[in-house]
Amino acid sequence: MTAAAARLDLPGPAPDLALATFDGRALARRAALPAAVVTAGVVAVVVAGGPLRTFADALGRAVDADPRWVGGAVVFELLSFAGYIALLWLVASRATPRLGLAASAEITLGGAAATRLLPTGGIGGAALTIWAFRRAGLGTRDATRTLLAFLVILYSVFLGSIALAGGALALGLVAGDGPLALSAMPAAGATLVIAAALALAARRPGPERRLAGAPLGASRSARVHGGVRDAPRAIGAAVRDALILVRSGDPRLLGALAWWACDAAVLWAMLQALGAPPAIAVVVLAYFVGQVANTIPIPGAVSGGMVGVLLAFGVEADLALASVLAYRCVAIWLPAPIGLIALGSLRRSGARWNGPGERSGRSRCRQLYALRARRRLGPPRSASRPPFAVRRAPARRRSRAAGSGPRRASPRAPRGRWA
Repeated sequence: MTAAAARLDLPGPAPDLALATFDGRALARRAALPAAVVTAGVVAVVVAGGPLRTFADALGRAVDADPRWVGGAVVFELLSFAGYIALLWLVASRATPRLGLAASAEITLGGAAATRLLPTGGIGGAALTIWAFRRAGLGTRDATRTLLAFLVILYSVFLGSIALAGGALALGLVAGDGPLALSAMPAAGATLVIAAALALAARRPGPERRLAGAPLGASRSARVHGGVRDAPRAIGAAVRDALILVRSGDPRLLGALAWWACDAAVLWAMLQALGAPPAIAVVVLAYFVGQVANTIPIPGAVSGGMVGVLLAFGVEADLALASVLAYRCVAIWLPAPIGLIALGSLRRSGARWNGPGERSGRSRCRQLYALRARRRLGPPRSASRPPFAVRRAPARRRSRAAGSGPRRASPRAPRGRWA
């Protein structure tokens, strides 16, 4: 997706990038069916019993939750988003000064509404971020490169946490009764991805040139092939950009740690509020493996992954289910209403960036790009002038080049209209 998007910005009129308006009635109609399903499930739990007794016990634990830990979970979630905003502010402001603190907050909260309400593996938030970067004046290539550098920094913490937690459990450094494969395989996979990314960054970059991509009008298979071909170079460049940012030592880099650590702390706080939590390494592994399940576009994939890991490491079924559902309530429904408000503010910011003066400036830039492209291609060949014709130098320049002595002042012709 990201490599295919980083193609040549062709001159010409750009499409009108507009963010759809929020339709509350349409959202209510879409939420009516899930709400009815949830209500029917609650009724089934109360009436049926038997195998559904675990859900009833989980609901009982939720009712008896410690409100102090629940309040702490809310604070952790707010701190998590503060870290995300700080990191995005650092990376995006280096690409364009328009993406300051306020714009970074709007993009973060709006992307959270798109990501957490839709099981799309983060694609909804990434698409909204690219839209905002384009509106702020970045081309497709620069917007994609900026987003890739941001994601490399963010997900390096993600992969490092899986490698450390899984490795500690697999080597017996932390107490855990789960299967060895459940801890060793995620740790090995995360380590392999980190090593591959560093290897791509270590490759000597060639001459600076735009990614080839696929020509206009190409088939879908050709576009996919072009994206796959350009992906290693794009990832390597993004890792190098991320390393440059890390070497800067900006304190906003701690936002990547805050994003993941504080969000995982929400799950830990809910385990504390509802019962006795397992070891920290088990909570960390369950959290991050559940986040990997978010790449599966099925509702409930994240919750199922977290509950499965907790159950595998000996956590009681009702505690695991109630804690994960409580975590998802805080992680989804706390930022979602704020994100919907931020979407409206982001639309106004995009309209301000795309005002009449900005559109005329971009139009002039496109004209300059087109002129530069025509100059590179050269004038059209004609029959009267052969290609690669050599122009003769002026006589005065030839005489100087031949060493004919000092230049003498020559009488100027009168500057009349017909001279």
